[in-house]
Amino acid sequence: MKTNLKHLQAAHCENGVTTNLLRHAGVTQMTEPLAFGIGSGLFYIYIPFLKLNNGPAIAFRNMPGLIFKRTCNSLNIAVERKKFSSPQKAQSFLEELLNANQPVGCQVGVYYLSYFL
Repeated sequence: MKTNLKHLQAAHCENGVTTNLLRHAGVTQMTEPLAFGIGSGLFYIYIPFLKLNNGPAIAFRNMPGLIFKRTCNSLNIAVERKKFSSPQKAQSFLEELLNANQPVGCQVGVYYLSYFL
């Protein structure tokens, strides 16, 4: 399969996916910092009772998927989201879209990423 998606290297996962998919859809002025800003990507949480490396848990970003969702909502761009009951159904649908030359963003849990094992 060959797609006409012009991939742009990005510094962060969700901002990069948002930028690449929206540019492919015709939002040519979209940049990674712009997607981050429109999507309200900066978020801060301090959890003193949850310890990581002997210090409080601190996070500087919101939940995965919110930057993409908020950016598209702000630009009045309709997004279709799907959840699947099995990996086979997800794979089949993904291959169907890719064979139709439709770029797709997939959100997965980090639990399944081999470099976190």
